[in-house]
Amino acid sequence: MKISLMVIAKDELKSSKIIIPKINLIKFDQICLIDGHSTDGTDEYYHRLGFEIHRQKVKGLGGAVFEARKRCKTDAFTIFHPDGNENYKELYKFKKIFENGADLIIPTRMIKGSFNEEDNQILKPRKWFNQGLALIANVLWGTKKHKITDPTQGLRAITTKAYDKLKLDMSNLTIDYQMVIRALKKKINIVEYPTKEGKRLFGTTNFKSIPTGIAELKMLYRELLIGNNF
Repeated sequence: MKISLMVIAKDELKSSKIIIPKINLIKFDQICLIDGHSTDGTDEYYHRLGFEIHRQKVKGLGGAVFEARKRCKTDAFTIFHPDGNENYKELYKFKKIFENGADLIIPTRMIKGSFNEEDNQILKPRKWFNQGLALIANVLWGTKKHKITDPTQGLRAITTKAYDKLKLDMSNLTIDYQMVIRALKKKINIVEYPTKEGKRLFGTTNFKSIPTGIAELKMLYRELLIGNNF
């Protein structure tokens, strides 16, 4: 099993300088930056580290994932965002899980042993909304042994064979949820395990709660209409 590390970033130079040096890059058979046309020197930094640099052709998170698949030369690839939210140590676990039969791996923030950044708050709107999305997907397409808990976790890994079966086409931020839904539809072997979510190191997220929620629901409705015809 050969695995590619696909880092997706746009103007994440400061956080990348903190996180990327901690990653043992020789653990991966291919290392790529999928760059969202950075202007702060992010791409130059990764180039100096020996990464392949590929600028995404299609805008949006989904567009970056499309580019990652296009550039992947191995059996599977990880999707990693170097902003501080995601624990880079999870990257080392994927290979063994794949070799045990997984097709899609998602470190979940929603089960016992995990930590979501809202867990210390009384109100958890983002977490509750994600749990609602998971519940809907599981009711509509899941089974007792084939279900998910964290549909929008950006940190994940997937085999190229499984990815190609899903025929993903959402170029925006809803691609994570679409990937999960279609994996349930196709009975792709999804493996989740608990992870602890960190804090974003610099700046704020580009994904605002209300517009993001509306986009996810629109995509969900579209998947209902499509069924398995993709």
